Amino acid sequence: MANIKERPPMNDREDEIDLGIYFAILRKVWWKVALLSLAVGVVTLVVMFQKPNIYRANAIITPEKDERRQSPSLGSLVFGIDFGGRSRAEDLETLFRSDDLAVRVFKKYNVWSIIYGDKYDPVTGRIKTSRGSFSGGEKDRKPLGDWDAIRAAKGSLKVSANRRANTITVSFESPSAEGSANIVKYFLDEGKNRLQEEALDRATKNKKFIEEQIGKTVDALNRDRLYSLLGQEVEWEMMARNREQFGFRMIDSPRIPDTKSKPGRGSAALMATLFAGLAFSIYFCARDRRKRTGDDGDSATLPMDGR
Repeated sequence: MANIKERPPMNDREDEIDLGIYFAILRKVWWKVALLSLAVGVVTLVVMFQKPNIYRANAIITPEKDERRQSPSLGSLVFGIDFGGRSRAEDLETLFRSDDLAVRVFKKYNVWSIIYGDKYDPVTGRIKTSRGSFSGGEKDRKPLGDWDAIRAAKGSLKVSANRRANTITVSFESPSAEGSANIVKYFLDEGKNRLQEEALDRATKNKKFIEEQIGKTVDALNRDRLYSLLGQEVEWEMMARNREQFGFRMIDSPRIPDTKSKPGRGSAALMATLFAGLAFSIYFCARDRRKRTGDDGDSATLPMDGR
């Protein structure tokens, strides 16, 4: 029992973080933190002013109601004929998100000049490069193609569906306020064109198929059903030719925005200033703490007996 040495009590305060030390450090260097953070905020603001204003135009549509009443007794399932039906919100959302529609819009309309402005050369179909560019010059750049259109649409086109209200919101962002509204209109027009073309093509094929079946059918009851199907298909074709009342109807047409949607220059500069202030505060505290630790370590290596 006599050989057992008593351990000295541990000082819990050594493990605790003394916030007073860090506040004391920050009181000495607060002006450095403030100046450096303000400099970061100013630089961020200058960089944000180099970016162009982006404007967003919106349009809200809803699927057009199908006034036809397809009777199960007509036997469309028996003959394997697809008569289509009214477009649902999910179908319209898929249509406006499709890559084919984006390529169709970019090819038909002068969309590149709206997105890139003076940087786009409509003669060559390329993006103009500066003389000091390292990309190899304008001759080495290929004209903008389908994949460029798909990437541009994915970055600027936004399509969202409201399942409860059964509506679709189509929006587009570009540096031009009027151009954004026009591009939304282009997508709506081409979307309706595609729906109309598909409906007319389906009606033509269905009518041809029904007429062939009528010529082959001897049973009077089946012939009556086929004539009813043929009449219904003719009605559907007439509805598809009525462009204004086909596919979807407009709830809110695209308007030219009067304010930019981004960039938020003030908020970006403020956030950069705050984050820089936090980062510089941690840096100065860590540097002072490391300096204190190094001084304590150097003094601890001194010999105790003076030799």
